[in-house]
Amino acid sequence: MEAVNALYSEDDAELAEAIVASLRTRIFDGEAPAPAKEAKRRMSQLIYGVLRRTTRAETRKAADGHEYVAYRNPILEGSNHPYALTLLTPSGADSASFVEGGDPMNAPYMMLCPEIQKNARLWDRLLLESVQGRDVQLRFVLETRLTYEAARERLEAGRPVRIKAAAAGTGLSLILVYDRLIRDGFDPGQIHATITDRDESNVIKTGRLLSKLATTSAHRTDDTQGSGICDQVKDLLHLHSTKESANAAGESPYDIVTLVGILEYFPGHTCSTTDEHHGEPPGDDDITATDLLQKIDVVTTDDGTLIANSYRVEIGARLIELWGKRLFFRNRSDLESLVQTAGFSSVGKFDHGHVYDVEAFRKTKSAG
Repeated sequence: MEAVNALYSEDDAELAEAIVASLRTRIFDGEAPAPAKEAKRRMSQLIYGVLRRTTRAETRKAADGHEYVAYRNPILEGSNHPYALTLLTPSGADSASFVEGGDPMNAPYMMLCPEIQKNARLWDRLLLESVQGRDVQLRFVLETRLTYEAARERLEAGRPVRIKAAAAGTGLSLILVYDRLIRDGFDPGQIHATITDRDESNVIKTGRLLSKLATTSAHRTDDTQGSGICDQVKDLLHLHSTKESANAAGESPYDIVTLVGILEYFPGHTCSTTDEHHGEPPGDDDITATDLLQKIDVVTTDDGTLIANSYRVEIGARLIELWGKRLFFRNRSDLESLVQTAGFSSVGKFDHGHVYDVEAFRKTKSAG
């Protein structure tokens, strides 16, 4: 977590550059991290059972007076590890059912850096190199590579590219893609990248990192129409619902949209749910994954690319359920059926670990 703090603090520019350089080398020039081995998968079943028996829920009040559920676990609290403590405590009542997008999800990524992994402590390895943690790393690598390949394909064909990372937390994947494209010598005037998240604190951290890196600070912008890279506070659910409203607001569509680690929080085209795993009926939800995909259709060009993930339901994926994170597990078949409702079809580019598949889809026709 010290490495995460260095990335997103207001200082430590030299260290942030070094971390990004190490991540860039590992992601683009090295081999993808291997999923956890069988022994660790078996161990995760034991750990799941222990944590399930020792986790307790309690009701707390947010600053605005609303009540929300938080979780206690003496083992994780006894570790005093920042990642464990963040998993147990959501930032507020309105996000209690979501995995926070910033520090918690960035922590496993840091273990991709050989220099950081070499100095990892026991709890770092137990938490960040678990079955789930290793697959989070792999998902991050695959998302970044697929985004980069889709962008490079357009640029090499002499076409400009517009990329949007929706609900991206701190947007580290897209920052790495933009950094690599600039270092590859592509014309910055042909590239636009937008990082959005509903959590203002995540976007503030994004801005700090953009200001510290040589490749991004030189091209940082507030303009979503021209070239450069920008960050915005924007709720995914408040995207335009029609092309007419998007055009009226002057929002140009994007050639590549990433939606990794998001769709599993919305029902529809789903093989199982967290509730069902606990023997409870699925809850009612106003917003479905199909609704969300219609909004993604609106902000994507007619031949645009969508990058998303599905689930392979195994014990290593279910640890997150213990802390009230409601998931709608969706396998590849479910995901491909879902994105077809918005006019997207698989392009055959996908890879997987034990927990996640990450796949690229191309829009074949507009659904709206």
